[in-house]
Amino acid sequence: MAHAKKKSGKPNPKGTKKKDAIHGLKKGKKGDAAAYITRAQALSKLSISLADFRKLCILKGIYPRDPKKKAQGNDKTYYHVKDIKFLTHEPLLNKFFELKTFMKKFKRLLGRGEYKTARGFEERKPTYTLSHLVRERYSTFEDALRDLDDGLSMLALFQALPADQLREIPKDAIDESTRLYQEFQLYCIRAQSLRKVFASIKGYYFQAEVHGVTITWLAPHQFAQQLPEEVDFRVMLTFLEFYRTVLKFVNFKLYGELGLAYPPKRDQKRDSVSAEVAALEVEMKAAGKEQEKAKEESDRQDAEVSAAVAADFGTESAEALEMQALLKEKTRMKTTFRGLKVFINREVPLRPIYFVLLCGGVAEVGWERGASNLGAASQGSAFSAEGKDITHQIIDRPAEQLSIQQGREYIQPQWVFDSFNMGCLLPVALYAPGRSPPPHLSPFTDDKAEGYVPRQRELLDQLAREAGVAMAEGVSATASASSTAAPAGPANDLDRFNAELRAEQAGVWASSFKEKSKEERNRRALQAQAEEEEEILKDDVKGEVAELRNPGLYDLTAAPAEPSSEKPTEEEEEKLRGKALMSKKHKRLLQRIEKSENNKKEANGKLLKKRRRMELEEQKRSRDSSV
Repeated sequence: MAHAKKKSGKPNPKGTKKKDAIHGLKKGKKGDAAAYITRAQALSKLSISLADFRKLCILKGIYPRDPKKKAQGNDKTYYHVKDIKFLTHEPLLNKFFELKTFMKKFKRLLGRGEYKTARGFEERKPTYTLSHLVRERYSTFEDALRDLDDGLSMLALFQALPADQLREIPKDAIDESTRLYQEFQLYCIRAQSLRKVFASIKGYYFQAEVHGVTITWLAPHQFAQQLPEEVDFRVMLTFLEFYRTVLKFVNFKLYGELGLAYPPKRDQKRDSVSAEVAALEVEMKAAGKEQEKAKEESDRQDAEVSAAVAADFGTESAEALEMQALLKEKTRMKTTFRGLKVFINREVPLRPIYFVLLCGGVAEVGWERGASNLGAASQGSAFSAEGKDITHQIIDRPAEQLSIQQGREYIQPQWVFDSFNMGCLLPVALYAPGRSPPPHLSPFTDDKAEGYVPRQRELLDQLAREAGVAMAEGVSATASASSTAAPAGPANDLDRFNAELRAEQAGVWASSFKEKSKEERNRRALQAQAEEEEEILKDDVKGEVAELRNPGLYDLTAAPAEPSSEKPTEEEEEKLRGKALMSKKHKRLLQRIEKSENNKKEANGKLLKKRRRMELEEQKRSRDSSV
């Protein structure tokens, strides 16, 4: 009778066989073995195919897990049991069953040759929507905005891809992706929410600020795309299907807040010539005027607050300077190209240039894409290359192929991106046709935090200070540093207006004064660049002399010097004591951090040495040519 009793001495309840203290629990009924199941078990539980299961997991946001103990083996894919139970109540599961039944009947009709009946049956094909999934996965509008980076990149990619029947890329998905992406671009133009842009070999990186949420996406270059064989476009189309639904919700919400009608109307004339965003037209509602009034009221209140701070603390105080810098930083991107009339040549990519110009507040844009004998009016452009009052013409061809017209500036496309990122119009002399443009720096990189500030960044900062633009770095600077920095040109519109009044009193025409001011600004930019190169040359000479006197001073590949016999400082001793008290895990983590920092310093040192060597060689070549 001993084997029929528990350890407590009491007999088991009637009917108990396995789950007692003697025999224990069955295998796989508790712990990780019961919390996770394999993909094959999940397919069997849901009674769907692998393709439908993969699609359902992507739409619901369910991903495989990696349990510590893999009961079924290390070569299996595991999912949490709660996630699979969550899928059993999904309404899309029934729709998949209905689609499976429909395809069986449809193929049976095709096999019998009943094509007329099959066409009528195809019209009653089951459909489904993903609206409930968007509301389920994103509880607030800000959550949807935070998850929009990948969605916009996916839509921008597919709007540049061709429809392919073999890869099962439908034309409807391409058209809808193009429409939704252009609608979001139009919102960025109307709200002027674009903040950064960078042209790279992968495409164009854009960053916009919507409702205080930063959204960054990548748009590819407009080239003929080669579809790789190893990419499963069915999986990408599943993600695209969900992101299209999300962007519909987002666009509707954003347009409603601006008081714009959604969906926006499209100009068929411009649409027929592939004018992209320019083909969209939006009718302003009555609420749109109220939004503009509210925006003007907000700007007026900001100006009043800035004036009150200046009156309380003084115009040269740190508080007043910081408030003015914040206000300028808030509006400088929106007014970069204000008052300009720009024409884009046919060799220049229209989509990114047009988008950045309108986000920067340009007055009017014309283009030459698809030029014909009928003129620009047939292409949807507002004016042609022969139009009057054109201030800037963007080209990307040799200077000898140009027919120069007086009264306009000819610049390369990089000028648009660099000017927008800096928030001011950069001198056009550095981007003249036929001249190698300066390096295109990424606005997404903090050069000071990286430890190496390129020469072009220093030059751009100097030009921005001359234009009176409050840089983001100057917001956090001290009041003394801000007050001692004297700009070389007019600091603001008031100084420029006073200078024009003095010139008018001296009998100088306004047009002549503007031309002289522009020439003077270009001369200062070139002079600043030459002065900086001369200072760098002096530093290079000092560095070479020091290297000759002390070989290996700048040689980063040389063996490290022997440790000095000097005693460590108090700070170094405190750091050593802190390391001694660390656990082994934290010590290894600290070693990896220090190694990465040392690698960064070493890379920065190599860049500095390479920069000095190249600039020294350039100066030597210029001296030899002058001699």
